[in-house]
Amino acid sequence: MTTGKRLQGNGLWESSRLTLPEHKEAINRHLKETERVKKPILDEQQQERIQERLAGAFRSRSEVSVIRFTPYGNETVTGTIAKLDALSGRILVSGTWVSLRDIVEVV
Repeated sequence: MTTGKRLQGNGLWESSRLTLPEHKEAINRHLKETERVKKPILDEQQQERIQERLAGAFRSRSEVSVIRFTPYGNETVTGTIAKLDALSGRILVSGTWVSLRDIVEVV
């Protein structure tokens, strides 16, 4: 009696392997967590430059590209600054509220 190919190695289980949805979600969460990046620390000059560019763009109603930090990669929001909310520390650019703490560059 010869052993079939299905019964060699991991045999019967090799052909019936599957991943449960819960395991797949856990794997995806883990992979996403490993892709997280840390927020860069801006020095005083960089922060002043950002504030000057934002103030100038707000006064002149000119278009700016605001680059904001997110844990999974920076996002760019381009447009004119419609509102400046100093109390909550955020600006409204193209319908998107951007926290001043999250801004890493203004172009």
